[in-house]
Amino acid sequence: MLNYKIYGDLSEATAPIIMLHGLLGSLDNWNGQAKKLSKTEVVIAVDLRNHGDSAHVKGMSYHEMADDFIELLDALNIGSCRLMGHSMGGKVAMTLALNSPSRVDRLCIVDIAPKAYKLRHQKILHGMISLPLTEMQTRKDADAWLADWISTPAERGFLLKNLKRNESGFYWQCNLAEIVKNYLKISGFSNPNNRQFIKPTLFIRGGLSDYIQPEDIERIQDTFPEASVETLDGCGHLPHVENVNGFYQLLRDFM
Repeated sequence: MLNYKIYGDLSEATAPIIMLHGLLGSLDNWNGQAKKLSKTEVVIAVDLRNHGDSAHVKGMSYHEMADDFIELLDALNIGSCRLMGHSMGGKVAMTLALNSPSRVDRLCIVDIAPKAYKLRHQKILHGMISLPLTEMQTRKDADAWLADWISTPAERGFLLKNLKRNESGFYWQCNLAEIVKNYLKISGFSNPNNRQFIKPTLFIRGGLSDYIQPEDIERIQDTFPEASVETLDGCGHLPHVENVNGFYQLLRDFM
């Protein structure tokens, strides 16, 4: 079963808000937003397969990841939820909503569209998997080594949250080899039966991000007829981090 963290008393929730992280993230990415929302809502943050403290298993298709999520809902006796996902987690959320609409009351998708993307993470993944873990003495060493592959310090800091240490040395907490192996599937997206999700849906995009283009709006509204699209100006691909209060306001009002 997927690893998760509950904010609040689940017994008091009829449809909790559940949050899914993006590629190479973890449930900790939602800690700030979850704490704010938990003042009035029950919130659950989840580690997707091969990420965080969830199991390392074979396969990373969106149907497999959506099935994991259904198993979690069943184990927690949750009939339906209000679901939010960022980037890769957004594609998991869309797949679940399209395939099992009875399990989702409201859907919020953060800075991703229902389409396949170019392979934009190849250099990052190559840098991470090439990191000579046995030679690293400190996290600072790892950061300096990755600088040749990833120029932005904030991005390196985000990725290095996956780097853990035990008595044997550093290791990647995420199942990096399986993620690399399945990266083509992760970059893709399919809705072969042209299903629609006709419940309230909100897409939040960063104004400086190129993940949701103007031409994607028609595709979004074809697949999610009740969808609205909100833009947080001045933000990139992480609007929930770059504009904490603006994002929270949009999410709270929608949920």
